[in-house]
Amino acid sequence: MKGSVVSKNMGREFQTGDIISTDDELTFKGADDMVGLVRSDGKRFVLKNIEEKKGARLKYSEAKMIGKTRIEWKNLTLSTLDDLKEYFTEAPYIFLDSIAKVRINNKTFSQNGAQFFYFHFYWKGPNGEEEVDKKLEYKKDTLILRQSSIFKVDKKPIDMKDVREYSMVYYNRGELIKIGLFNVIFPDQEKMKTEVRMLVEKMQKNNFSPRVIHGEVEAYFRQFYGSIDKINLVHWLKNNFNIPVK
Repeated sequence: MKGSVVSKNMGREFQTGDIISTDDELTFKGADDMVGLVRSDGKRFVLKNIEEKKGARLKYSEAKMIGKTRIEWKNLTLSTLDDLKEYFTEAPYIFLDSIAKVRINNKTFSQNGAQFFYFHFYWKGPNGEEEVDKKLEYKKDTLILRQSSIFKVDKKPIDMKDVREYSMVYYNRGELIKIGLFNVIFPDQEKMKTEVRMLVEKMQKNNFSPRVIHGEVEAYFRQFYGSIDKINLVHWLKNNFNIPVK
């Protein structure tokens, strides 16, 4: 569930594992709130606040929409500035594990001593606000993001509340190319696994292929959480649910 949605029949907020009745009435506390559901045949859909206003009350039939499905993955390698902006700035970025690895086309965005990605932000430290630049790790064509180092200065953790304008920038031999504001979130890992487990088990019972499971879970994450990377997701599903990589 994204946000807070209350069931009239149950007299409370929906929780993971609830069975929803088709005669129910839902109250959406936020304009963007929604509930993700999976049928016994493994098909996914959502109950969404179509009125897009706080406190909206809708019948089950009014709120029901097909879940956004993405089975065909985009190119695994980011090649253009638009690719980078879409991937890193248009939706919150989420970490499935402690490290995220993203492939970037070396022909358009080389990574070496004179060309690299970095984070630029303003930090309200003990001596007042200061600008901070954090160069990002890479290995050949792969950009490496470490969850533990996102909010650190001089190897010491800092409070997210003391940071503003956290931006991603590409340094190209003296030229600065701004990708955009980097909005990262750290979801509750156990809650996320519980939600995905329900979806995966339904699809496995209905003999969905690994490729389709990858796509449905990817679509679910993007709809309810934010941007993820295919390579990281596929290995996360293999490690946590034993879903084959291919």
